[in-house]
Amino acid sequence: MSVTVFGSLNLDVALRLPARAAWGQTLLVAESDEAVGGKGLNQAIAAARFGSATRMAGAVGDDAAGARLLAALAAEGVDARHVEVLARQASGRATILIEPGGENMIAVEAAANLSADARQATGALDGETRVLLAQLETDIDQIAALFSSEPAAGLCRILNAAPAIPGGARLFDLADMLVFNQSEFADYLGLDREPEAPEDLTAARRLLRRPGQAVVVTLGAIGSAAILADRTIFAPALPADAVVDTSGAGDCFCGVLAACLDQGIDQRIGLDHALRLANGAASISVTRRGAAPSMPTRAEVDART
Repeated sequence: MSVTVFGSLNLDVALRLPARAAWGQTLLVAESDEAVGGKGLNQAIAAARFGSATRMAGAVGDDAAGARLLAALAAEGVDARHVEVLARQASGRATILIEPGGENMIAVEAAANLSADARQATGALDGETRVLLAQLETDIDQIAALFSSEPAAGLCRILNAAPAIPGGARLFDLADMLVFNQSEFADYLGLDREPEAPEDLTAARRLLRRPGQAVVVTLGAIGSAAILADRTIFAPALPADAVVDTSGAGDCFCGVLAACLDQGIDQRIGLDHALRLANGAASISVTRRGAAPSMPTRAEVDART
């Protein structure tokens, strides 16, 4: 059993703001952090800490940031042999603005991530892989090639449709499970407001194209829901003790959900339990600083749920 993640790897610079920022405003930042991140790397670390053997595929530059990203994966036991090091390219970078209440805004410089080749990921797929997870911080054509490749046939293909970008919707038919947050869900479906409760998610069935597909929507402090052709499964959130940083919560949820599916938790106990575990992991992550550093272990999640 294993999870293969095809996605982005970034060096994150987090700036902690003294107040909510407004356009045109200059704020003096008293505190900053630098850490590894990127949706792909974060999700791979979350899956690995939850107990799944995990492979990472993607691209970094031949710079100090790239070496740091690879070292971080190795330290977590993530197989990074399929992360390509690209000569004369810079590694991805992200700047994260964190407000006092923990909410954030993220600006990403994709750099080497846009050159990530699907062939790196197909090379990682073998008889052990059960779940293939991707996001939208790499080239869409490469994700499409990966999801439609012969090695990916029969796997559970999860697309975390984040960030919401033009063209992302053309990948939806290729995925077995789509994961959105509230704003992404509203953007892709052209809704005039974000969903605030499970009953607001009926439009998700417009995205289902074939039997067995599922749409998962995270609802922040409310919880998460999975929408299938014949039913909706809701799992309430576990309240966080104190919100410090929400920047890694969605990635934590996706990585743990992928690990649950890899480990067959959805089949043995139920998809609702898998959602509850992913909710619990995310509720732990927001109490810690950083994205990748905030990912909890399986033991921590079990104790929390």
